[in-house]
Amino acid sequence: MARSAWHRVVTMPRGVRLIVIGAVVAAGFVAVVLPLFSGGGAPQAEIAGFVPASVAAGQQVHVDIAVDNTGDSIIYPVCVAMSGDGTRLVSANFQGLDEITASGNRVCGGQLTGQETISVTLVFVLDHRGTTDVQLYPQQGGTIIGPVFSTTVKVS
Repeated sequence: MARSAWHRVVTMPRGVRLIVIGAVVAAGFVAVVLPLFSGGGAPQAEIAGFVPASVAAGQQVHVDIAVDNTGDSIIYPVCVAMSGDGTRLVSANFQGLDEITASGNRVCGGQLTGQETISVTLVFVLDHRGTTDVQLYPQQGGTIIGPVFSTTVKVS
């Protein structure tokens, strides 16, 4: 079988043979190299960090977190949303460069390429005394793209 295929290639006119070889090389390029440039896949991110176990009610709390792009696609814009009883997200500093004011307990800034991690300093206030469950959500725009980071904080 291989011999007959080789015979057909050798007996082709030179111009047709060059076109066939060019098509095979182009198909190989598309199959091997092109997927390396596609930032495909659904965006995925995780938040890691440390939130203090207790804070004073009404005082600004500064917390350093990391947002990790666990997928291969580009995440733009990178957003962090906060929820919990009496939580108020004030602002965030992305990579120590961009200070962004929060709106609606959400803040967005910058972008993440595949497998990249950035540092974000969140500034928030907890108003309700007692125990509060605080949740942070990684988002691309308004879409949640990863698991919730959850912790319990005592507010005095």
